[in-house]
Amino acid sequence: MSTYPPGYILPDLNQIKKIIILGGGTSGWLSALILSKKLRNPIEIVLIEDVTAGPIGVGEGTQPITANTLANCGIPLLEWMKSSKATYKMGVELVGWSDNSYFVDNDYIQNSILFKNVFKSVYFTDKPYTDFLKHNYVYKFAKDNLSPKLNGNLDLNFNVGPTEIGAVHFSAYDILETIKNHLPYVKHIDAKIIEVETTEKGISKLIDETGQEYTADLYLDCSGFKSLLLDKVTESDNYESYSPWLFNDRSVVIQTQYKDPKQECHPYTKATAMNSGWAFKIPIFTRIGNGYVYSSKYISDADAEKELREHLNEWESPAKFIDMKCGRHKTIASKNVCAIGLSAGFIEPLEATTLSFTTLLTNHLVFGLNRQNNIWTENLMYEINKEFGDTINEFFTFVWSHYYFSTKNDTEYWKDIRKLTIDDLPENIKLHLLDYYPLCTDFLFTDLNKHFSSTQWFSVINSADAYKGSSTSLTKEEQEYCKYSLRLQENKYKIAKEFCMNHYEYLQQWYNT
Repeated sequence: MSTYPPGYILPDLNQIKKIIILGGGTSGWLSALILSKKLRNPIEIVLIEDVTAGPIGVGEGTQPITANTLANCGIPLLEWMKSSKATYKMGVELVGWSDNSYFVDNDYIQNSILFKNVFKSVYFTDKPYTDFLKHNYVYKFAKDNLSPKLNGNLDLNFNVGPTEIGAVHFSAYDILETIKNHLPYVKHIDAKIIEVETTEKGISKLIDETGQEYTADLYLDCSGFKSLLLDKVTESDNYESYSPWLFNDRSVVIQTQYKDPKQECHPYTKATAMNSGWAFKIPIFTRIGNGYVYSSKYISDADAEKELREHLNEWESPAKFIDMKCGRHKTIASKNVCAIGLSAGFIEPLEATTLSFTTLLTNHLVFGLNRQNNIWTENLMYEINKEFGDTINEFFTFVWSHYYFSTKNDTEYWKDIRKLTIDDLPENIKLHLLDYYPLCTDFLFTDLNKHFSSTQWFSVINSADAYKGSSTSLTKEEQEYCKYSLRLQENKYKIAKEFCMNHYEYLQQWYNT
């Protein structure tokens, strides 16, 4: 996986004393935060960005790792949640993808376990998905618009403390301002880089439009889909497109205001199937971020905007169009460059994995540099490349499965999706899917490094009863005990409803304290 010339030997003293991060946005600033807070030995960190560019800002969904990282970097929970207008995200509700809506929760472990070593997905393997949904108390809590928190330190998943937050929605613009306030030692330069010079060792210098030159020992490429630095130090065939399997390449986004926030500010993302893709609804505290993720092969921009406006019944708020490029770079750490965020790869936004890539990769980079006293080695590059490959393969398989196991079949777009087959997938993707299909796994996580639990996989795969005809591996006695455990969970849900407030009212009260 090395991209050095044959026989090239790394210098003895390849110690990192200065890092340049090229690109702001959420990935750039989040990487700067993690590096500045978690590196044991000081490194000079410089972030260069063209401030005329910025994040989409329509509202971003996350996985739990992102919120936990913010807390672990020392930013007080109330400060970053309030300033970024954050709301809780208990999962994703998918509407119209099949005959029945389904829900993928965000790692609520107590929703997955019935009792020791017996998981809810195993019990419901031979039952209709609708039966599973009836006993999904996280889904019921979310649909009742209840806050998953009793207070700032206790939640329904028995997580205690300010670093166990779960997933959230937040304003991408506003979270950046909060992060910047906690980076007094990161040098910020507003500049537009127009030239990148290289040698056989990698990047030698960056040059902006005024002729100013910038040099570093290690460069983090957070330049988005352009991959301005990574493409300079890798081969032309380094990029693998996912377009044969994930069709969407465009999105149109529109912000709307609340009419009834107590009802509309729900603690979950809503993903509704559309004619040529799907529409998201991401409620943050002060407004709603809406968008239509679609394939330009099947619908024009004008028709996509029209369909979204009809879906929202919104005709005045401006629309913004965004290009997407679903795929990955096979090598993201090469010579003296490491790509982070969109520069490394992108899976469409269905399960909010983009910021997870940033946090996972930057944390691994920090771990490696701390372990090796800030020495950048070929072995560390290998580890980063391997972890990224394993992670993006899992994320790709999980997102692709939402399409493959759906049943919608009423437009050309969805009819072409119905033609997709498992046999057409790359071999490494097939291997990931085999952990969960055609047999339902008996493990919560098939591997310690997996990011999605068997219950989350079960929700996606069995949403249209793909396991129909399967038999459970549980004995009759175990099944009876499962019924008892389900009654306990139902009672817990009923009692919790008495204590937990409406989601919006809880945040309103908390943010005003």
